[in-house]
Amino acid sequence: MPTKKVTNKKVVDKKEEVKAVNPVEEKKVETKPAEEKKAPAEKATAEKKAPAKKEEAKPAEKKKAAVKKVAAEKKAPAKKEEAKPAEKKKAAVKKVAAEKKAPAKKEEAKPAEKKKAPAKKVAAEKKAPAKKAAAKPATTKKASTKKTTTKKTTTKKATTKKMTKEEQYAKLSLDTCLDLAKAMSMDVTRESIIQQLILNPDVKSVSENLVNKYQLTGKFNFEEDGYDEGLVEVLVSKVFETADIKPQKPEDLQADVAHALNYKFTDVVADGEEYKDQFDTMRKVLMIAQHKDIHDSKKLEEEVGVDVEKFVEEFMDLAYSVLKTWKYEDVDYYEHFIFAVLSQLEDLHNKYSNRIMMDVADLYILHGDYGLGDADYAYILRENQIKDYIYYRYASIYEGVDKDKAKQIANQALQFVDDRFTYYPNIIAVLEG
Repeated sequence: MPTKKVTNKKVVDKKEEVKAVNPVEEKKVETKPAEEKKAPAEKATAEKKAPAKKEEAKPAEKKKAAVKKVAAEKKAPAKKEEAKPAEKKKAAVKKVAAEKKAPAKKEEAKPAEKKKAPAKKVAAEKKAPAKKAAAKPATTKKASTKKTTTKKTTTKKATTKKMTKEEQYAKLSLDTCLDLAKAMSMDVTRESIIQQLILNPDVKSVSENLVNKYQLTGKFNFEEDGYDEGLVEVLVSKVFETADIKPQKPEDLQADVAHALNYKFTDVVADGEEYKDQFDTMRKVLMIAQHKDIHDSKKLEEEVGVDVEKFVEEFMDLAYSVLKTWKYEDVDYYEHFIFAVLSQLEDLHNKYSNRIMMDVADLYILHGDYGLGDADYAYILRENQIKDYIYYRYASIYEGVDKDKAKQIANQALQFVDDRFTYYPNIIAVLEG
């Protein structure tokens, strides 16, 4: 009996061990309901069977049964645990693979869609604002242009009404003034006006000369034509302001005058170029005299440091030689220019006026203007008591043009000239020639 008790105690202890193990196993299988159902079912079956065996079996058999039960229960969970990780791993792998594929597709699809959608949206937004922006500035520009034009037109009309004739003339450009001068039948250029200003630096005097020359007084009406003779002074004034009509430094002239005094006549071309240079130098000399208000060649000589009288003689000789083959207009300008020089330098005017008049008269005759040439000679003959040289010059210039007229002039000279005069033999030579 004592031995039985001990055995039962051990069995009870083992059962308690089994019970202690079973809760742990139940906890492990909590996640799978199906397996939990199976375990209690097997447990119930085993428990049903166990009591039957307890009553019938011996303690040794009970011990064996308990050991087998524990072993079976231990093995069952082990298999479940082994199967679980593998299934879990496979399920997890499949899940990860599925998740990887699915997001990849979604991510690939979404960015593409997102890119396309924003691209379309941006394109649409760009087009829409561009049209609006294009439309708005165009409208604004047109509106502003119209407004500006209206303002300008209004201002112009208002200005035209308020401005006086003098104010309108003052606003004209030099080119416009020259065009209007042509419309008034004036044959003038900027250069021709400069030449006149060199001869006479007084703007009003030059303007009056031009008005008289072209007979413009009362010929045009400003209200009807848009211009009148008052435009001439505006034109001359604008030319004077823009022209380089300034006195030169004396030292700049000395080398040029020295060259002129040493020049030797060579041929038509070289003489022509030299004439242009000397003309320009003489113009500078005249301007210094005008600005310094010098009227005597000796005083001017002290001012510029050159022999003015000798230079004037050299210039007249060269001009007489060169202008025989140049144009009629060149003779006309030379006449005005050289008389401007002589008028400024009074001592030279008294000494060379007759000579210049005869030179110019000869040049007019050689260029076919016999009326003007004859008129000049007639004036000189009237103004001088000693006429032999004048008649000789007059007759000799016609020898190469009209011999009969040359003899006629020589015969006329005999009324005033006899063998007491120096040039009597020369006049007789023309008569007998």
